[in-house]
Amino acid sequence: MDLKSAQFWSRRLAAHCPPGTPAIRLMEVCGTHTHAIARHNLRELLPGNVELISGPGCPVCVSGVLFIEKIRHLLRKGVTVALFGDLLRIPGSSGTLRGEKNLRVVYSPADALRYALENPDRQTVFAAVGFAPTLSAAAALMSEVEEQKCKNFSILSDFKEIMPVLGLLCSNSGIGGFLLPGHVASVTGVKHFSSLPRPGVVSGFEPENILHSIDLLLEALASGRKNYLFNNYPEAVRETGNPLAEKLISHYFRHTAGFWRGLGNIPDSRLELKENFACYDAEKIYDLSGVQAPENPACSCGDVLTGKRSPGECSLFGTVCTPENPAGACMASSEGSCSAAFQWQTGGVK
Repeated sequence: MDLKSAQFWSRRLAAHCPPGTPAIRLMEVCGTHTHAIARHNLRELLPGNVELISGPGCPVCVSGVLFIEKIRHLLRKGVTVALFGDLLRIPGSSGTLRGEKNLRVVYSPADALRYALENPDRQTVFAAVGFAPTLSAAAALMSEVEEQKCKNFSILSDFKEIMPVLGLLCSNSGIGGFLLPGHVASVTGVKHFSSLPRPGVVSGFEPENILHSIDLLLEALASGRKNYLFNNYPEAVRETGNPLAEKLISHYFRHTAGFWRGLGNIPDSRLELKENFACYDAEKIYDLSGVQAPENPACSCGDVLTGKRSPGECSLFGTVCTPENPAGACMASSEGSCSAAFQWQTGGVK
């Protein structure tokens, strides 16, 4: 974004916040937004009374230490675990998974199934994290699993549903509005966010689009439209979402309570395989109900994910906790807000 555009947006946003306007807190809930905002230094263009905080939009970050230890438990049983690379760097109660045997890094759910089909003598578990886009890919994969009659593949699910968390954040964090995730909305549609009691704008990922989305939020707040909802990413997002993806998701998965780092257990916020697909549910196949793991009390990742503090306010940031040696999930994941702050705001040096 050039200087002329930056000056334009700075003036436009300031026009919504004349002197005496109360402080406003906005939250973005997408890891891609988090990195775009940090990379282009967009917070510097906001009025002084507007705070833009990062929320629980990094799927790897919101999974707790317990999920990592369940993966480790599976590895100890000799099971091959297919997982996204970021999960290798997330600290569990016994350290990270780096160096563990029987791990397979994949880039999509389809890669995990492909490995299982090519290695029928190996039990393979896909350690599944993500929001609606990855969930829809996993749901489509399940139809192929059934068609292929694959007996050595299962899913350890920590798929998350963002809306219950946004509702909770509305009630206890003083957030005035949300920059909503375009990737999620491309599956769910804008209607998915219609029950938000705060203004929300579904945004794309270019800096000008993000600033325009913030502009729309500030305008809605200035005019008192508390239930304002706008699609500012129409090239990828529709009102009603992707009906085929939603049908597949509802066929294979159901909502249940889920643990979110920094928020605890939240009803209807996790998706697991339905009972009639329990033969593909690693949680049940390998009886992981007894696995326990405490969260690291020294790590502030939970507070960062819920907007209670910024990455730089954590005493570990940039010293004990760096991308090369992360102490918490928000620094370990490429979508984490601590990773974004370290990479783009400090130049890699605190």
